[in-house]
Amino acid sequence: MKYLLSAVVLMLHFWVTSCNSGVEIERIAPENLVAVSSFISPQDSVVRVYVYQGKALGEIARSDAAVISDAKVTIEEEGVRHSLVFEAVSKSYVLSNQILKVTPSRYYTLEVITRSGLVLTAACRVPPTPESLLLEGEKEGNDFAFGFLWPEKIPFFTFSFDLKNVIFTPKLGASTGPYLGFVTGGNLYETATQPPKPLENKVFNAFLAETVSLQTTLYSLDRNAFQYLKTKTDAYNWSANTSGFIPNLREPQPVFSNVQGGVGIFGAYNQIVNLTKIK
Repeated sequence: MKYLLSAVVLMLHFWVTSCNSGVEIERIAPENLVAVSSFISPQDSVVRVYVYQGKALGEIARSDAAVISDAKVTIEEEGVRHSLVFEAVSKSYVLSNQILKVTPSRYYTLEVITRSGLVLTAACRVPPTPESLLLEGEKEGNDFAFGFLWPEKIPFFTFSFDLKNVIFTPKLGASTGPYLGFVTGGNLYETATQPPKPLENKVFNAFLAETVSLQTTLYSLDRNAFQYLKTKTDAYNWSANTSGFIPNLREPQPVFSNVQGGVGIFGAYNQIVNLTKIK
C-alpha cells in the first residue's frame, strides 16, 4: 500500500478550505501547518514517515520544497523509543522493521519535532493478524466465479485480487487471456454496516489458460487508517465532481486526521495473502 505526496497535499487542501461541518477543528495558519503521513504494518520491511510543510493559500508549493528533511522523528513502543533517519531518495524518514519489529495488537506512538519547535504526535494500534478468507468458486463456461463471506472478526478492511502463474497461449477464437472483473460498491468496508452476503467476482477466461491462480490479499485496517482512506476518497470524489457541467453543491469536508499539533495520518494495517489455484 503506497501513499504519495498527492495524498498529503489533498489533505492539506481540504483541511484548509473546508467549510464548517459542525465539528470544531483547531485552526492553524497554512504557513505554520505541518502534515505527517505514515502507515505501519508487520509485513513491511521498512517503516516510513513523510513530513511536509504547508504553504499559505495562493503560494506555489513545489513538492521538493514542501518536504521537511531536518525534523526529529521517533516512534515509541512499550517504552522503547526508536529514531528514524531521513532518506533523500524516498524523501521520508525510515527505520528497518528488523529494529522496530511492528507487532500485531501492539500500540505505537509517533512524535515529530520540527526545527522551529513544532511538536506533532499521534498513536495507533496494529490490528491482529486476520484469518484466511474462505473463498469458494466454480466454473461457469470459461470463467471462474468466486465469492467469500464478510470476515466477521475484522471491523475495517479492504482487499485486492491479482492473477498469478498465468500461462496463456492465444488461439483462433480465444485471443484474450484471463482477467479479473470489477468489484462494485467501493473498496473500503466496515463489517458492522455491511450485509452478511458474499462478495462476488469473476476471473474471466480463466479456463482458456494453461495455468492460472488467484491471489487474494486481505488488509485489516485500524480505525485511523479506515477513516483517513474513506474521507480521502470522499474528498477526491467531491473534487472530481466540481468541474465540467456537474456543479457540486455539497460542502467539502476535511480529510480525517489523528495528528495532534498538525494534520496527517498515523495508521496501521495487517494483511494475509491466499493463493487459490484455478487451473
